[in-house]
Amino acid sequence: MNNFICALSGQTPISDPVALPTGQICSKKLLLTKLHETSNRNPFQPDAPPLDESQLVSLVCNSKRDIIVPPRNPTQNSIPNILQTLSSEYDALVLELFDTRKALQETKEELTHALYQNDAAVRVIARVVMERDMARKELAQWKVSDRTCGEIMQVGNEAASTTTSSSGTTTGANKRKRMAEEEPAMVHAEDHEMNENVAKTDQVTSGIPDTIKKELKDRWTVLSSERKAKTKGSDGYAAFEDIQSFAAVKKSYHKTSVKGILAMTGGGGRGGAGDGHDKIITSSKDKHLYVYDWEEEKVKHNFAAKAVAGGAGLLDCVGDLVAMVDSNGGLKVLAGNKFVTLSGKGDDEDIALDHVVGVKVHPTGRHVFVAEKSGKIWLFELDSENEIMKEATTWNGLEDKSDDISCTCVGLHPDGLILAIGRSDGKIGLWDLNTEKLATTLAMSNQAESSPITVIDFSEKGVHLASVDDKGNVSVWDLRKQKSMISMNIPEGVSCVSFCPIGKYFAYGTLKGQVVVTAVKDWDKKAILSDGDKGAISGLSWGKDAKSMAVTSTTSRVVKIWGLLDK
Repeated sequence: MNNFICALSGQTPISDPVALPTGQICSKKLLLTKLHETSNRNPFQPDAPPLDESQLVSLVCNSKRDIIVPPRNPTQNSIPNILQTLSSEYDALVLELFDTRKALQETKEELTHALYQNDAAVRVIARVVMERDMARKELAQWKVSDRTCGEIMQVGNEAASTTTSSSGTTTGANKRKRMAEEEPAMVHAEDHEMNENVAKTDQVTSGIPDTIKKELKDRWTVLSSERKAKTKGSDGYAAFEDIQSFAAVKKSYHKTSVKGILAMTGGGGRGGAGDGHDKIITSSKDKHLYVYDWEEEKVKHNFAAKAVAGGAGLLDCVGDLVAMVDSNGGLKVLAGNKFVTLSGKGDDEDIALDHVVGVKVHPTGRHVFVAEKSGKIWLFELDSENEIMKEATTWNGLEDKSDDISCTCVGLHPDGLILAIGRSDGKIGLWDLNTEKLATTLAMSNQAESSPITVIDFSEKGVHLASVDDKGNVSVWDLRKQKSMISMNIPEGVSCVSFCPIGKYFAYGTLKGQVVVTAVKDWDKKAILSDGDKGAISGLSWGKDAKSMAVTSTTSRVVKIWGLLDK
């Protein structure tokens, strides 16, 4: 009988016994595995020469009866023992699984912290890069003026040094005479160079004229002082339940067979200059502008514009000044009862606008901001006497000046000193018109998924800004924290938005003909206004105390007034 005991495992009998040169007997399979792990090193004598398989001596049994199957472990000879063994192995497996899950959770937490730190670092780097670029611009402007002053001081010092060092000899007299002759020419040349540098600096900055800036600031002072009282809801202000009960009363203003209103502006909830608080202005496919008086409920004026608005948000008015971007990217301005022409800074200089994408009338009722796709921003001032809109200044609204980024739309703060620039990369630049600098840039955290901004609208309180991109993502920003309060995706797309007069409710119109009203800060509350028209909403305008709303669409010539039928 095979009674060999394996020197490695201690098991007996051995099915494949072999003898080592050093005298030990082992299982051949187990020994070869050990030699492979230890690079042929003898497991019993590590200092001995490497051990090869050819050095092993196989021990053959005399008969088949000597090959005995190893006996079963004594602890597994009965069913209760087997069950106990399985239970022990199960418990060990469960404990190992628990440890594995715990390690997985710790790894997830570490990864979360790492991603948060990476995001914070990216934000800090972006802000530092922006501050660096702004510092470079200011340094470049400072160097121009500093170089000019330095050259003037250098010339003056050289002249003074030469005059002081001259003696009473004939040579000194000649030097003084020559300096007296050359100094006027040098001063004249230096003055000419200084004037050129100043002109170049003015050409780069191209600031808003002081007289216009004073008008803008004076209007801001008045509006900001009245803002708190104007945006405080009265006792009769509409409740959200009232809006949910709105019904539409259809009123047809565009008496034509060409159906479709492409843009609407105005309303009883917006501030401005003159008597433009309670009127609606619409542009339809019949190439006419209609002025509707909300209080008298009738059409007051009908102007043949000979052009149609390029889309929702491309029509704006304050008082008697109406500005519209037509479908060809041109600009039309209606002052009172006449369309006025555009004029450059020179008396006979013509203006050539290139692909206008946005227009906003300032609360002064005399100034218009125009944005081109290239990022160039124009400021025009109304000259009523000559019936022209005269160019005041221009600047580049895209601070990075990249060829891949373009301007897509504009918005103007209700107080008139913050101009918002929507961009094709999904960012919004806020320009401070007082300092004429970029104040900040709003951008979503998932910037890689951003799309061009198509609509921008400020709340009447001036603390909230709503933006829409071309994928139907609607975001409402808190300008005090420069953070997004809410971001929601509307699959059917959004064409226009509007805050109620006190900023309590927020409405957006979809490309499928629905108007959705939500409560600000309580975004789950929604009221849907729809009468079955599937045309894209082209205009939203709130009435006084949010008790009514004017709505237009691109497939109907009807202006719908939504409100409570019993009031």
